Amino acid sequence: MLVRSKKTVLSKQKTPWSRVLLLVGAGVVTAFQIGKAPPVLPAIRDELGMSLFLAGWVLSTLNIIGLLLGSVAGAMADGFGCRRVLIAGLICQAFGSLVGSCAEGPVLLFATRMLEGLGLVGVAAAAPALIFRLTHPSDVRIALSIWSCYVPAGIAIVMFLSPFITGIFGWRALWQANAAILAAFAFFVVLSSGSLSSRSTGRVIRPQRLWEDLRMITVSTGPFLLAATFSMYSLMWLAVMGFLPTLLVEGYGVKTAHASFLTAIMVAVNVPGNLAGGWLLQRGLRRSRLIISAIVIMGLCCVIIYSPSLPFFYRYLACLAFSGCGGVLPASVMSGVPLHAPDPRLVATTNGLIIQGSNLGQVIGPPALALIVSSTGWEGAPWFLVSVALAGIFLASSLARLEIRHERKCGLQSG
Repeated sequence: MLVRSKKTVLSKQKTPWSRVLLLVGAGVVTAFQIGKAPPVLPAIRDELGMSLFLAGWVLSTLNIIGLLLGSVAGAMADGFGCRRVLIAGLICQAFGSLVGSCAEGPVLLFATRMLEGLGLVGVAAAAPALIFRLTHPSDVRIALSIWSCYVPAGIAIVMFLSPFITGIFGWRALWQANAAILAAFAFFVVLSSGSLSSRSTGRVIRPQRLWEDLRMITVSTGPFLLAATFSMYSLMWLAVMGFLPTLLVEGYGVKTAHASFLTAIMVAVNVPGNLAGGWLLQRGLRRSRLIISAIVIMGLCCVIIYSPSLPFFYRYLACLAFSGCGGVLPASVMSGVPLHAPDPRLVATTNGLIIQGSNLGQVIGPPALALIVSSTGWEGAPWFLVSVALAGIFLASSLARLEIRHERKCGLQSG
């Protein structure tokens, strides 16, 4: 069911962009927790005596938490207040990162990564709902497209900066620096968002109500299609990005440091793609067309990326096109959340379902691609990824039909 969402805050005032950007910044520093681990994983393994299998869980724990608790975090934000959940999420991550810097073994490190994952899910569910409430209706698409940049921007920034910190002070200093940054952002959010009521809905908070919200979201077609489409995107994007350093090192003999730098560039170009998505939506392009176009380009790029007959330049250029053009999709999906939420009060819960879809793709993608490549070689990768792209096109086409029916219904009602 589609509902025209009503702005609950600042509906007729100008958008307070400084506060919107602060919320986006909270998302960026949250994404630092995703990107801080891969560059220092070898150092963590050596110091804590971890196997490669255990080290993989240092990366995956955040995705598992998001997969399991995305919708729950969104429902909590809608029930207890997005501002409260956002601040709690930042503090939870800061505490986890600080304690994690003291880990002398894998158990404490995993436990603190789970805390970081809980905080990450809270911020990812609550922040876009707050941004939606803050912005003027005419600025919603642009604001949400800026928000959708937080993951690639955060990962790229921390991947660029971490060698300078860890090269001098070690990986524990990187964890401690993240704790300080997160705590500072929590403080600034407390100061800047006081005018927002801590309770977004005004409802009595009961477990039964939270479960009813979750049920309403899970049986709604629009949120499901948004989440499933985003799952296909995140599966493709993380699978290609995660194994790009391996492909560069094994296929072209690129040094590990250079491979990490080239991968960081690929991640960074996703940011202008997100911004372009918001700009195109603001210009009136249909959401479903942008999503389908992005998935088609990503699928075609996968064929080029894993074509052994092509020179390195064209394959890496395809990586950049894959990430940059694919960046249009997150902004398009996020812009559909206020429209497809089954109730205007459930924007954060709908965000939570999309978080679950994103993390499902991230959990499935890399292991599935690794299994295929280990069995067939890199030549089997495009077959798998193109199949995922076709599934994404089908889901986006279903979303398009749903929105067209809604437009026709609204047209009949207005007529």
